[in-house]
Amino acid sequence: MIVGIIVDGRAEADALQALLRKAVGPRRCLRPRYADMQPTASPEQIAKRATDRVRMLRRHGADRIILLIDREDREDCCPALAAEIERALAGVGAQDVHVVVKDRAFENWLVADPEALAALAGRFRITKAFRSAVAPDKADAVHSAAALLSRACLGKPYNKRRDPARIVEAMDVVAAARNSRSLRRFLRLVGSSAYRGQSRRP
Repeated sequence: MIVGIIVDGRAEADALQALLRKAVGPRRCLRPRYADMQPTASPEQIAKRATDRVRMLRRHGADRIILLIDREDREDCCPALAAEIERALAGVGAQDVHVVVKDRAFENWLVADPEALAALAGRFRITKAFRSAVAPDKADAVHSAAALLSRACLGKPYNKRRDPARIVEAMDVVAAARNSRSLRRFLRLVGSSAYRGQSRRP
């Protein structure tokens, strides 16, 4: 199975490629493609923005396509929002696209492995309070994971373009998934053996 992924952040695409390499190996996933999707837009607007990328990934041999988008401050629960976007995609001819709503953002996945951040000792100082904010299985509940990362930074605040890739390089993806249900859902869809049977529980 070849997986194609559509993302809502340019910098995120690079970090996600490293995450996928760790999770399922280098040959299973095409390079993630960016689409200008606004997380606060309607499902129909999101679907319209993603359609060209869906067609592109199909042309490049994707057997499964996953659209990744932030929930941010929306009140919708992740499964309900994902289902609405999937229906909107089907409505514009992009059938069989799986939607994963990051709860609340890509940064919630980045904070989910505190030990990886602690290993980047020149960049982050990880406290007991940081660890207890994300574990066990609480990373998705952090309201602003980017702010949490900035508070942990040594020197300059968290940088959305430079920091994600180096965090992912240090990350134990399965350890991070134990603290993030939305990451577990994503790993299940891309074919990770750790969550082949279910992703509801760590």
